[in-house]
Amino acid sequence: IMAPFSTHEDVPPPFQKIYFSDNFVMKYEPLAAAMRRLSEDKNDEEAKQMYEEHLPIYKSYDWCSSWDGNKYDLVFYGVSGYTGYLMMEYLKRVSLKRNPEPFTFAFAGRTPSRVQELRDRTFAGTAWEDTPILQMSYDDPYSVIDLVKSAKVIINVAGPYMLTQGELMIDCCVTQGVHYCDISGEVPWSRRITPLHKYAQQNGSFIIPSAASAGGFPDLGVFLCAKKAREEYNEELRKAICYCNGGGAVATASGGTLKTRATMAAGGDETRKMMGDPYALGGFVPDRDRNGIKYANIEFGTGAVTTKVRAEDLDANMSKITEDKHLGIWRGPNVYSYFDTRIVRRSNMLLADMGNCPYGKSLNFLQFAVLPTEMLLAQQQKGAGGGAGGAAGGGAGGGGGGGGGGAVGVDAEREELEKRGVYYKAGEGPPLEELDDAWCGWFVWAQTEKGHEIKCDFIGRDGYFETARVAVETAMCLVFDRDQLPYRGGVLTPAVACGVALAQRIIDSGVKFKMGDWHGPEEFYPPPNP
Repeated sequence: IMAPFSTHEDVPPPFQKIYFSDNFVMKYEPLAAAMRRLSEDKNDEEAKQMYEEHLPIYKSYDWCSSWDGNKYDLVFYGVSGYTGYLMMEYLKRVSLKRNPEPFTFAFAGRTPSRVQELRDRTFAGTAWEDTPILQMSYDDPYSVIDLVKSAKVIINVAGPYMLTQGELMIDCCVTQGVHYCDISGEVPWSRRITPLHKYAQQNGSFIIPSAASAGGFPDLGVFLCAKKAREEYNEELRKAICYCNGGGAVATASGGTLKTRATMAAGGDETRKMMGDPYALGGFVPDRDRNGIKYANIEFGTGAVTTKVRAEDLDANMSKITEDKHLGIWRGPNVYSYFDTRIVRRSNMLLADMGNCPYGKSLNFLQFAVLPTEMLLAQQQKGAGGGAGGAAGGGAGGGGGGGGGGAVGVDAEREELEKRGVYYKAGEGPPLEELDDAWCGWFVWAQTEKGHEIKCDFIGRDGYFETARVAVETAMCLVFDRDQLPYRGGVLTPAVACGVALAQRIIDSGVKFKMGDWHGPEEFYPPPNP
């Protein structure tokens, strides 16, 4: 697993490190010749002129590119397996029917024949049966350049991201001002690419990991509640909770999701420690006493000072079955609790740093699964506080982060799925037709500093389909709503990057949404099947 490079060192980002290495520069002979002559005589005026003429050409990548000149609005990379199936189905069922703007798209992968097989199966007999297929491999920098040149936005669904060199693609996107999003649910991956934030800002490139149901809906709900709190009460949020609920057919974990969870579980001590940090992606809110002074730990012998995490922010708060007496909800751990909390805290930090408009300077955010009565009774009989995922837990691309207790072990989960006959290998997952009556909902409750309460919710179809929805609609925002977005670029969350524009596109695409209250139980069913 590649380690992140440090923004505190004067080192180039990963793709630029390869591209501007001596070995690579020497492949462009006109520039290499100028550099050789200047190394022998720095006053060689002809060599200087050659250098100044050919350096911009080298920086443009044009000398080594075989790009055909076609630039697509969306390029989907890694679409040979289950997540590719989800993206293609979403395009066919929703985007190509309902998107307000016409758009162009292409598919891409390391092995074009596998991508073509899925494309032909999905689009045969339609106007899109000949959708272009591009090839890219991280081992071939030229192919990375060509892919990036072909896109306005790249949607990367090739995970587990921790096991790839995806930051090479991202850095190449940054250098060319191309936008990027993926469907990761991996805290280590998000952490690994955050050093590219300042470069993306400088180049006007949006880099949005975790554009999925996990990482998308809970954060977007908090975003909208914070917006309403400012508009109606001129206050910030002090608390927010997301309750995940769902029903209908159970969306068991796809092979890719299981592989991602196994990858994170196999991480070393440093990885596990980082994943257990409630502020692994930033947004730290220190614990203070009643006089406003920060509590701190001082290491014996070194004098190193670390401020303490507030007790209310600890993962342990989400790892047990408890009752929210205020809202009358019994709740337990949700499989994405330890991921979505990190995303919301990062958004809070980014909004503070970039726009001086955080959700709340003292925000506390937690996430739970709503426990149905029958599950609650079963858990009480067992005397356990296990990991209730809820229907919203099923979603492509994610592993769920990994903080406190309550998560089911990877091996145990696999054995249970095999026993039930619903175990999927990598690249496989449940057909959407089997999830026709599945629904998942994200119910957000928020409270302002002075106690005003705000609610909103989203109810969508199964978590897999909703992951495709968030990814595609985020990309549509980057293509068509760029002039409405408040920031120029950076490594951002979907809510921070696209905000209101994304919420509107998601609602227009068919998700049920309510502001000011929650849908009642009589409305707990999926939106119409597109």
